[in-house]
Amino acid sequence: MSEANLPVPEDPSATTEPVIQVVRGEPTDEELAALVTVLAGAGNQVTSADMEPHERDLWGHPVDKLRYSSFSWQRVTLVERTHLRR
Repeated sequence: MSEANLPVPEDPSATTEPVIQVVRGEPTDEELAALVTVLAGAGNQVTSADMEPHERDLWGHPVDKLRYSSFSWQRVTLVERTHLRR
């Protein structure tokens, strides 16, 4: 994101309450960074675009890894039953 698109605070000298406060212990910078990352990810809102159903992709389905011979009736019926079940 370019700096031109960042929101500018109206009063830069205004102080705000801390959003996260360490009550006990002395976390390292890495631990605080991990905590902030998790909380930021949890705070993201799910949009309606995320909830739209996606096209079903059966590429790499576990049943395709079964190794029957290419002319076996077992292979054909197992693959068809698994892929058509859904």
